[in-house]
Amino acid sequence: MSDDNSGVRLAKRVAELKACSRAEAERYIEGGWVSVNGAVVELPQHRVGEADEVTLAADARATMLPPVTVMWHKPVGVRCDIEQAPKAEWLAAEHRSADDRSKQRLLLKHWTGLRCAAPLDTAASGLVVFTQEGGIWRRLVDDAITVEHELWVDVKGVVAPGALAALQRQVRASVNRQNEAGTRLRVATKGLRKGQLGVWCEAAGIQPDAVHRARLGRLALGTLAVGQWRLMMGYERF
Repeated sequence: MSDDNSGVRLAKRVAELKACSRAEAERYIEGGWVSVNGAVVELPQHRVGEADEVTLAADARATMLPPVTVMWHKPVGVRCDIEQAPKAEWLAAEHRSADDRSKQRLLLKHWTGLRCAAPLDTAASGLVVFTQEGGIWRRLVDDAITVEHELWVDVKGVVAPGALAALQRQVRASVNRQNEAGTRLRVATKGLRKGQLGVWCEAAGIQPDAVHRARLGRLALGTLAVGQWRLMMGYERF
């Protein structure tokens, strides 16, 4: 049944079926435990008629959904700003990493208040963080000056010692590997703002061919392939 004014709210039907409060019924629904005619429905306000079959999963739990934090490998060319909500295609189920050990389903309720706490320049790739958690937000935004960023900066050709020294006057930088074809620099700095690395490189006479954020605080991108995402585990800390 469509969400029109006919029938009754799904939360009311579930409350009757489970002999529970309306608040508990809403938690069952928002937790992804309720199906209508075989399809999971996560909206308590969804309306159902007498002919609609409403069922609950055998292991249904009326617990509050914990807030989530999402780690995403942003591709080059995608714009993602501070406080921006993720687009649905970025966190589509098919892009979820097989290495995600959280086992938590990403539900509609998790999209409420999910916002970017660690953006990247559009031309860069690497670790981006979306969160619902106030503690994570304070750590990455309010206390950003204390959080270290590790980035790989790829440059065509050899970086001259003088250019590297000029960059090192602004930020911790070292050569990771170098040959005639190109150089990879490792850059580590705290409180990095969007566009800041580009300013430092330009001042040093270095033209980045690619920039990649590999680590934020204590958490590395790990096995996340480009475009993939995973949920942050409860024991992990930035």
